[in-house]
Amino acid sequence: MSTVLELALAGKLFKLDAGLEFNEREWRCIYTSPRFRERASDELPQWESQWDVEVNPTQQLDALIEVFCSGATLTFRSQFKPLTHIKDGIWELKTPDLRIFGWFCKKDHFIAGTMDLAFNVKNHDLYAGYAGEVERFRGQLDLNEPKFVSSEDPNVVVSNFNYP
Repeated sequence: MSTVLELALAGKLFKLDAGLEFNEREWRCIYTSPRFRERASDELPQWESQWDVEVNPTQQLDALIEVFCSGATLTFRSQFKPLTHIKDGIWELKTPDLRIFGWFCKKDHFIAGTMDLAFNVKNHDLYAGYAGEVERFRGQLDLNEPKFVSSEDPNVVVSNFNYP
């Protein structure tokens, strides 16, 4: 069995750079699967916003990573809930245009398995398919047990969560 750090050193997971300032501490972290990393580098730059927001999906992902990893209080409006439990420890992180599927291997440590445009996920009802893909990837990883935090409560998986 391996730790997340050992899997990252072996190239089976990849740690995202939060882009924090020199004097900022990383309170949370995001690791990704090879599939997520491939989509982020090959496909994400061509994706366009479906919501006419000023930031494109790449900028939305960068902003999400920065906010998430900075440890800032995650406060969300009632009509937009960017952290949702799907099933069996699989969570969905959201931006206006992106849906990121993964799990928390421990509190504040998210492993992103895959992502897609919100438009595609919603219009083709891809939630179960992406959750299944992430679950299979998680099952194949030689990760120390327990492989995920088994709670549906966002306060159990993320510090500083505030949802009205």
